[in-house]
Amino acid sequence: MKFLYITKEKYPTYRVDLTELFSVFLIQKGYSIDWHMNSTEANSFKNKKSQPNENFILSDFDKGSSLKTKIKNRLNWLVHDFAINKSVKSNNYDFIQVRDTIFSALIALYIARRQRIPFFYWLSFPHSEAEIYRVGDMKGFKALPKALFHLTRGYVSKFLLYNLIMKKADFVFVQSDRMLQDMVSRGIGESKMYPVPMGINISEIKISDNYQNIKSELENTKPLIYLGTMVRERRIEILIEMMPKILSQFPDAVLLLVGDAPKSDMKYLKNKTIELGVSENVIFTGFIPMEKAWHYVRASVIGLSPFRPSPILDSTSPTKLVEYMALEKPVVANNHPDQTKVINESMAGYVVDYDSNSFADACIKLLKDPENSLKMGKLGLEYVRSNRTYEIISEKLIAKYCELLKAV
Repeated sequence: MKFLYITKEKYPTYRVDLTELFSVFLIQKGYSIDWHMNSTEANSFKNKKSQPNENFILSDFDKGSSLKTKIKNRLNWLVHDFAINKSVKSNNYDFIQVRDTIFSALIALYIARRQRIPFFYWLSFPHSEAEIYRVGDMKGFKALPKALFHLTRGYVSKFLLYNLIMKKADFVFVQSDRMLQDMVSRGIGESKMYPVPMGINISEIKISDNYQNIKSELENTKPLIYLGTMVRERRIEILIEMMPKILSQFPDAVLLLVGDAPKSDMKYLKNKTIELGVSENVIFTGFIPMEKAWHYVRASVIGLSPFRPSPILDSTSPTKLVEYMALEKPVVANNHPDQTKVINESMAGYVVDYDSNSFADACIKLLKDPENSLKMGKLGLEYVRSNRTYEIISEKLIAKYCELLKAV
């Protein structure tokens, strides 16, 4: 089976649901994938083959930060989208799948109808609503022209997505059960959608010599870890705000913040540690390779998954939660549709309100009962192995593809 996958993600991508679910498991199971992607690497050729049955059809790209170079790359991406027709005509695809992009989806939908090929859409995140929401949230766009641009683009893409692309698609894949419910409320038929949550490739989690160094660094401490983005709109400062209460009972506790954000956002968080007098108990690692990040998780005692409640983030499927559980760590997470479902089903941690006191109380409870924490960690791993590995997710996805293509 062979298909064309058109995605908003740029090459090279580090999205695990692309690199693991598709580039690893679907390729292993006999699928052939042509990726239509915009590049972020300077290259003198448009095609890259990373392994048998996988081909990357890339846009031209020039390095540089000048306005002229940026405009040229935008035009290259536009030309690249119009080349979708050439790819479809020269390959015998079983279907076309588009992820999170509007303009490319319109072109691909038109071509799919002319060539009588099934067209599937994959919505991993409500980008249109997010663009609208961010204009007002935290005053993200202070300049009026910029705000109007993003509002216009958000509303236009939202209209095209829900009134044309998703309604005309033969099938739609979404990221979570909550996203499916949201799409039903927008008039998309429930029977033409299927949720594919985030997972993990457990075989990729390996121990290297670097782990012992990290373990030694954290010796005689009780590390609590947050793994992920620290952009200010996520408002993870509640984790810093919980530390005084935890330190009053466990002075050896440390908060590991593993990830990165723009300089201004990182400065805000670091100033918060100084303001609260906990700077010596908060460690910022910055961006690090995933393998090293997993070593920090393995060396920690609790995994923290704050996911700010919002109409945008509620429909997502957090990866960090599954990663903590795969590494046998008890989890403290706030109320969020996918997180609540996973923790309630697995009994691998506590679901709390999104505030510093609630997170602190749950962490203290786990620190006071290490035997129960160990038990929760083991339950988490069992749940992941049974429900959230990409091996299992890929089998379900392939079964859905087969079902859809048999019905054509």
